[in-house]
Amino acid sequence: MGAQRIPVAELFAGVGGFRLGLGDDDFRVVWSNQWEPGEKAQWATGIYEERFGSEGHTGNSIHDFTHPKDGVADIPDHDLLVGGFPCQDYSVARTISGELGIKGEKGKLWVDIARIIRHKRPRPKVVLLENVPRLLNSPANARGLNFAIILNDLISMGYEVEWRVINAADYGMPQQRSRVFILAYRTPGGGSAGERARINGPQKFGLKQKIRGPMSKWLLGKSTSKTASKWEKGPFAEAFPVIGELSKPYEEISQDLGTYTSKSSPFDNAGYAWQKQTMIDGRKIGPWVNVFWTTKVKADYDGEYQTLGDVLVDKHDPNYELDNENGLLDRYAYMKGEQKEWRIRKEDADKAREIEGDLWALYQKCTRGYRTDWWADSREDPRYLEGLEQGLIYQYTAGAMAYPDPLDKPSRTVVTAEIGKSVSRMRHVIEYEEGKFRGLMPLELERLNMFPDNWTEYEGISDSRRGFLMGNALVVGVVERLAAHLAGLIRRREE
Repeated sequence: MGAQRIPVAELFAGVGGFRLGLGDDDFRVVWSNQWEPGEKAQWATGIYEERFGSEGHTGNSIHDFTHPKDGVADIPDHDLLVGGFPCQDYSVARTISGELGIKGEKGKLWVDIARIIRHKRPRPKVVLLENVPRLLNSPANARGLNFAIILNDLISMGYEVEWRVINAADYGMPQQRSRVFILAYRTPGGGSAGERARINGPQKFGLKQKIRGPMSKWLLGKSTSKTASKWEKGPFAEAFPVIGELSKPYEEISQDLGTYTSKSSPFDNAGYAWQKQTMIDGRKIGPWVNVFWTTKVKADYDGEYQTLGDVLVDKHDPNYELDNENGLLDRYAYMKGEQKEWRIRKEDADKAREIEGDLWALYQKCTRGYRTDWWADSREDPRYLEGLEQGLIYQYTAGAMAYPDPLDKPSRTVVTAEIGKSVSRMRHVIEYEEGKFRGLMPLELERLNMFPDNWTEYEGISDSRRGFLMGNALVVGVVERLAAHLAGLIRRREE
């Protein structure tokens, strides 16, 4: 008889990207949750239940299970908790004790995730989360604060935390989609080991030795030490080989707000955080502090690569074709090109109208014109010069993009507004025959995210909503590459 499958809870499930990536061989989803705020029609939940069945799935808000905390008990026991959650900035403010914290910030989805982990008995052995890389570098006025808060919360619950920014295209997948993946490994304890050992159990699911050699092997897959063969590779190093080195010593996660400034985040694109006791003269004397080791890595991959051209259908829907009627292709060419424009904030519109000749009217003309020469000429206009003097104008620039999108390379990141009639800078445009252009169809977007064909096809759903769902989805292949290594780690630790 084979090993029992590992029970999983899937938060912010969308249309099931994590579940598809984990597969059915090593894992079984026992509970899932998906809710789209402000939407009457819950399309993602409908598709999820259509594909996987409704057993164990809830379409209610995550707040229903975390406020009050008693609702967490209704979530079945699980060894792995997964989910991709929105990146939300937290208030740059101290708690009463002067430490960093987000306690009491309602509406922040990380708070709900943390409440599930904190109040679940037993706590999940491993947590796998996905977010945009901006999480490591935000908010703009205190870079790294958001991630430091998440690390501190996880460590306080008896977890060690590893993270890696992974671009799917770097490992042969058909879309350039960079995301930070976070793995939190449950441990018996830390500063209050007795209490946490009762809650978390005796096993340690993360890295065992936190010295440079084992850390390098775990994070980077290699170490120059003579004893390196005895040490483990971590799941990220196994699934996503990289080039890099641990050249810097580990650092303490600062609890001083002054540390987090607008200059740079302390967190690079790979790292590991844990709790350790301070030592003097080789003796552990306390207190316990949260520390991290971080470094910059790049992908080390020499396999096959998929491209945008590989996912295209043989016969497309004519409704997706684009022509130059009413200057549509000209507008696309402008939006994809280098832009040197200027802007007026809506709250300053009335002041702009009061300028002799109406500055707001000049601004609207240029905005709707999609013409480089109009923007250039406007800078000599007396209305523009007056608006500049009054501080009503700020500058906007954007670099040129490939147009049309090259078919021999991975696609750009799929966005939520991928399908629609309006002109969009970020929307893909391909040349399907010489001189003929079109947008991407839902099935092609599904393929770029490595979902099965027509996964989001559902009664009554629009193509634009299917595109929206794919813009919010992850690349299934990333989780597929990680799944077996993650299952192997959990089972080794349970032996």
